[in-house]
Amino acid sequence: MRAGALIRKETKQMLRDKSTLTLGIILPMILLLIFGFGLSLDVNMISVTIIRDNSSPLTRDLYAGLSGSRYFNPSMADSWKEAEDLLRGGKTDGIIRREIKDSPDGSECIQIVVNGRDSNSARIKKQFLEGAVSRWISTRHNREAGGYLTAEPRIWYNHAMESRFFLVPGVTALIMTLIGALLTALVIAREWERGTYEALIGTPVRRGEILAGKTVPYFILGMIGLSFCLAASHWVFHVPMRGSLVLIVVGSALYLLVALGMGLLISAAAKNQFLSSQSVLTLCFMPTLMLSGFLFDLKSAPVAVYYLSYVFPATWYVELLQTLFLVGNIHAVIARDFLVLFVFAVVLLGLAGSKIKKSLE
Repeated sequence: MRAGALIRKETKQMLRDKSTLTLGIILPMILLLIFGFGLSLDVNMISVTIIRDNSSPLTRDLYAGLSGSRYFNPSMADSWKEAEDLLRGGKTDGIIRREIKDSPDGSECIQIVVNGRDSNSARIKKQFLEGAVSRWISTRHNREAGGYLTAEPRIWYNHAMESRFFLVPGVTALIMTLIGALLTALVIAREWERGTYEALIGTPVRRGEILAGKTVPYFILGMIGLSFCLAASHWVFHVPMRGSLVLIVVGSALYLLVALGMGLLISAAAKNQFLSSQSVLTLCFMPTLMLSGFLFDLKSAPVAVYYLSYVFPATWYVELLQTLFLVGNIHAVIARDFLVLFVFAVVLLGLAGSKIKKSLE
């Protein structure tokens, strides 16, 4: 009987506690959706640009052949410069062009260039494209007198396809998220739980001053962590840094403000350390790990998940770091990512400031 009474009491308390219901029902559903739909190592609809060759019907025939496959999304370009700009800007995964070799037999080749920023997906895309072109050559191309056609693949930006070249920028984004969001998610909630928030609001400090006091120390800590990440990437992992170091630091500082805003907003809204930490893991850490392009190519995910991933700031930051580390100063990509991160920072810090109360209500 006593046990039954305790079970009824605990059941009523659990139903009244919204945080318990959130962790027991909503969190498993979110994790299931993220892992079920977000995590995908398959490669589908590879974007490939074929350079149009007006002197031969080969490229047009190859375009028609790739269009009939569900694995490829081909497009045409009029020049190598146009196709290269698309590849550097991340708008296509590869380039295919016809090239005539300077050899006595007049042989030709179909050159395949693949974006190697993500070594795992680049390896798979290279195999898919090379296999598709080779099959097209063997089945559709009639050998001409005095010459023959071959496929020659090339990997750009990561010739050796070293996984650490794209993992290290992704881990940097993960570390900045943990420092910025997880640590600050506890600061205001800790004040509420310990009862020291009453003393804080009894002082003449304003909301903006409280926000600055809770932000600046962790911003400095995050920039110190960033310096360690950059030093390790250069001297320990030997990751190339083809873009501007200044842009990497400024972009990281901007994302750190975004992470700080997320953490403070969650902390001020939850007022509970346990709920705050779980919310940060669900809303910040897991999307950074699974939906930022850090572990796998987002184009492999379902269309809805692909577009959903751009709701999270980490997706833009990972794209910025991978571009600056491996490709270089691509101004269109960098300007877009900077603008998006700036908007996120302003909105999240503004919302966090509005949630900081100067009363106990």
